[in-house]
Amino acid sequence: MPKIRLLIASEHPIVRTGLGKLLNGTQDFEVIAVVDLSDIVKAGLELSPDVFLVELTDVGLAGLQATAALMRAITTAAVAVLSSNENPSYVRSLLAMGVRAYVARSASNSELYAALRTVYCGRRYLDPRLSDSITDMLVGRKTAAIRNPQVKRLSGREAQVLRGVARGFTTKAIAVKLGVSDRTIQTYRERIYEKLELRTRADLVHYAIAHGMLNSTESTS
Repeated sequence: MPKIRLLIASEHPIVRTGLGKLLNGTQDFEVIAVVDLSDIVKAGLELSPDVFLVELTDVGLAGLQATAALMRAITTAAVAVLSSNENPSYVRSLLAMGVRAYVARSASNSELYAALRTVYCGRRYLDPRLSDSITDMLVGRKTAAIRNPQVKRLSGREAQVLRGVARGFTTKAIAVKLGVSDRTIQTYRERIYEKLELRTRADLVHYAIAHGMLNSTESTS
């Protein structure tokens, strides 16, 4: 059986080097490249790996943005994410992008290998360390909503407000940009939270990234 060709991406040189050495020493995998997250799309297009292993930090949006960019550029990419962030909205965002596996950073080597094999075979893998409530949410009723983005239910103005909030603009700044009152923006925000079944600004940011709403060509106005 041919080895599974892996591309490893992380913004931390030590992490990606360590993962490369670990996986190259197995009989099932061949690491064809280890790259910074900023290079993942270019490397993926050039090398066409069987599976992408993406290590994401718990803070910041760079990792989510890079993963979203990869999924837009290579819609069939088989992606496994290694992270210790178990925030439900974070994991939902990954699945909404099309990521096939979430692996906890505390996973054993054998668990990581199993996740990569599962992804290679076209199936989804969710780390057993996820709480039962999170797992139920991800694989149960709400998974259908992830596959059919509710962003389509937003009005054009609501989508503009969502982008503004996700980009870090204040209510007042968005109101000035759109030429409406602060209260009107607050009303839009409340509608967005209700329609998308989200709770916090972090949820909005993750959702916007997952659904490609923060592309450079997008405008708040």
